Amino acid sequence: MLFVALTTAATLSIVLDLDSGGSQQITQEPSSAAANSSPSSNADESSPAASSTGMLRSFSIAATGELLIHGALADAAETTDGWDFTPMFVNVAPILRQADLAVCHVESPMSTNNANLSYYPAFLVPNQLAEAIAYAGYDTCSLASNHATDARREGIIGTVGALDRVGVAYAGMALSAESRNQVTLIEAGEATVAHLSYTYGFNNGPLGNDEAYLSNVINEAIIIEEARRARSDGADFVILSLHWGPNYLTGPDEMQVDLGPRLLSSPDIDLILGHHAHVIQPVVEVNGEFLVYGLGNFLSNQSPETCNGCPLGVEDGMILHFTVSETADGSWVVSEISYTPTWVDRSNFEIVDISRDTARNPEKLTASALRTATAINLLGAEIQAFSP
Repeated sequence: MLFVALTTAATLSIVLDLDSGGSQQITQEPSSAAANSSPSSNADESSPAASSTGMLRSFSIAATGELLIHGALADAAETTDGWDFTPMFVNVAPILRQADLAVCHVESPMSTNNANLSYYPAFLVPNQLAEAIAYAGYDTCSLASNHATDARREGIIGTVGALDRVGVAYAGMALSAESRNQVTLIEAGEATVAHLSYTYGFNNGPLGNDEAYLSNVINEAIIIEEARRARSDGADFVILSLHWGPNYLTGPDEMQVDLGPRLLSSPDIDLILGHHAHVIQPVVEVNGEFLVYGLGNFLSNQSPETCNGCPLGVEDGMILHFTVSETADGSWVVSEISYTPTWVDRSNFEIVDISRDTARNPEKLTASALRTATAINLLGAEIQAFSP
């Protein structure tokens, strides 16, 4: 069994004093579930026969943080005829593929034709990243971020087109006002999951009214309305991805602490997955539902050696695991949660599963795992790392 059962998690009673919509409607069978059974449910629990006899059902989620393709990382992936990012996911793909629903966050918009590529501070990266995303086992990706419009419409077209090509669902970007108003729905086991994605803003300024559909900016009323439509369209469970919070600070800022629980209190939002800080931020439980303030970097070239002002925490990542179970009244709730700590080996940019590969660089990996454990439980969640 992949998951460690949830111990008690703290309610959000602390306010830290720190400085500081659109989607594509795609209903598909997750590629990972086709090749692997869910690690959180046995066959009897997830089969149609089980549901017909009244046994409650469940499905599993694996969620990760930023995929941020810097120039050095793209150089490492370059081949004689393009780019191949798949080797960077070899270590973690088996874990992601085991989930019924694997969720990524793409922070670097992709090029339509791999011309005019650019990296930090404005990203337009090789579209072969999409093949690696599919190879890793992801089923859906959030796309709304401060870098979403770095290349304006070209980056939106390239990213959406690349993910469409490999059959991975997405939320947070759209090519028209009509598609912006559609809801992303994905089948996970026997449940239908909706995925929403919003960002605090864009580095190159706000979109004009005539292009506001290209990517979603956080607006509480709009988010709640999209979640309501998702439920009306048949979603059993609604995931909201939010790009927010302060760079490089482990603690959430006032906006996160204020807005997150309020959104989660909506009856139509069941789980919030945050990113943008580039370091892992804590997880909290609010009235039986979970708010992940920040998942940290999953793949990037950020480190104190390459990033001015970056703390060691930018090297830390994680796969956050959830089991979502059906209750007697027909609703679906997170019943188990655990995490796998990860770290990027910048000699080849392979994402390392620390729980299985401490021999690679024991001192650095042990320190990374400790930082991750401290950060995720900063507000008292007491979430345990998965032990193989």
